[in-house]
Amino acid sequence: MLLTVDIGNTNIVIGLFEKNLLKHKWRIISDYKKTVDDYAVDIIELCLTNKVDCLNINGCVIASVVPILTARIHEAIKKFISETVTKKILIIGDESTKLGIEIKIKNKNEVGHDRLINSIAGFNKFGGNLIIVDFGTATTFDIVGQNGEYLGGIIAPGINLSLKALHDMTAQLPKISIKAQKNVIGKSTVEAMNSGVYHGYIAMVEGLINKIENELQVKTTRIITGGLAEIFKEYFIESNIIQHYQPDLTLEGLKIVFEKN
Repeated sequence: MLLTVDIGNTNIVIGLFEKNLLKHKWRIISDYKKTVDDYAVDIIELCLTNKVDCLNINGCVIASVVPILTARIHEAIKKFISETVTKKILIIGDESTKLGIEIKIKNKNEVGHDRLINSIAGFNKFGGNLIIVDFGTATTFDIVGQNGEYLGGIIAPGINLSLKALHDMTAQLPKISIKAQKNVIGKSTVEAMNSGVYHGYIAMVEGLINKIENELQVKTTRIITGGLAEIFKEYFIESNIIQHYQPDLTLEGLKIVFEKN
């Protein structure tokens, strides 16, 4: 089995592949206060609950956008897998790890590893000329060229960040969770807030896709992924703004990179 770990600012997403099948997918909170042992216990408990024998894990790959957690998760995993496998743990960003993607931006080191991994996975599944929208802590757009090259992207505030700012920076607006909503005009404060974020992000995605395609002068294949993408998938797919909903894109990309290395 291959253990894939995507360390994000809000959550750590863990996937276990058996051959080409993603058998298990788990999500734990990214907690800076947790120790190596805490994280080791968390992952071991997930394995035990799902009747997974940790000694059957024969490979591991880690991507992270939270440097302070990278080493902790690395050390945590080493506590419960075989010694042979610990020597083969692949960390995205290490000089020895080859991604096999051309990065065509000013500073190649600025691109989040998860965004490159998504681009690799997207190109592997759908070919070139892609726009990948990732609904995570930030809402990101990554543009992949005809030959799989990374052309650049867009970073916008994430949905939960926007909702938190509305609540934290005002005296009377409540804390809410985003959900799909048909009406644009809110009939209550909660509906008005939800509409502003839900329909606001739909309009942003549609508008930016049009601007990207006008700038590229090419029609693209559009993909959504990320923890909050499911809320939007029905609207986007039905309206053909997005062609593909790929919730496991990052984990699949990590598997591709592991196999290439």
